[in-house]
Amino acid sequence: MDGLLDHGSSPGPHLRTAAATALRGVRVVLTDIDGTMTRAGRIPAEVIAAAGQLAAAGVDVFPVTGRSAGEALGLARYIPSFRQAIAENGGVLVVPDQAIVFLRPTVDAAQMARAAQSLGGGSWRLAPCSAFRLTDQAFERDGRSDAELDAARDAAAAMGLCLTWSSVHIHLTLEPPDKGAGALRVLAQTGVDPLAALAIGDAPNDEGLWQSGRFGFAVGTADVTHCWQRLRHRPTYIVGQAAQGWCEMAAILLDTHGIVS
Repeated sequence: MDGLLDHGSSPGPHLRTAAATALRGVRVVLTDIDGTMTRAGRIPAEVIAAAGQLAAAGVDVFPVTGRSAGEALGLARYIPSFRQAIAENGGVLVVPDQAIVFLRPTVDAAQMARAAQSLGGGSWRLAPCSAFRLTDQAFERDGRSDAELDAARDAAAAMGLCLTWSSVHIHLTLEPPDKGAGALRVLAQTGVDPLAALAIGDAPNDEGLWQSGRFGFAVGTADVTHCWQRLRHRPTYIVGQAAQGWCEMAAILLDTHGIVS
């Protein structure tokens, strides 16, 4: 049983069809947070427990999130299996008690807010977390459809800005937001082979994690089917929806590592 995944509408094979010998080589999980590890906006206990099991089995769980640097630092400090996090869609690396590492230029918050109001589609409300952001500004989705966000992305590009979105926020940056590029830089500095990484996400701002050839496994939760046709880079494998799918992924990895979840 694959949770809420409907194989009839799935755009790709389930992760459990991947070769066990290859999955056994996974040493790090690069994971989105919102919509991927969460249920109703929270990381449920079973996901935290599964992440802890992965860490105990020698698989590093490395958040790569669109959340602000401040929020990501809290995750890295207080969730035991998280030691560090990449925040703001590849913008910064945060490690508790260490200086922030910038992976992309900082932005002028007022400039981004003014630019957003020129994108059309009604008023643009800053997300409350914007006060804690360094390399982008985040706005509430306010019910905007993916088609509306496609138009906003084109309008932003015409202004020399970059726009992407997650399940919760719309992000404006000076340079292309790219979770995968940020993760590659950090892995290179720590000597981890990117082909030993499994990357998992659910939304357009996770495309950098799915770009072909970057990481060993590119995985999407079943929620990715809603934006599949708009993605430039797509996951190879699919799991169930949101937190349930994340737990499926963890169970498959634990099984290949000889751990009963």
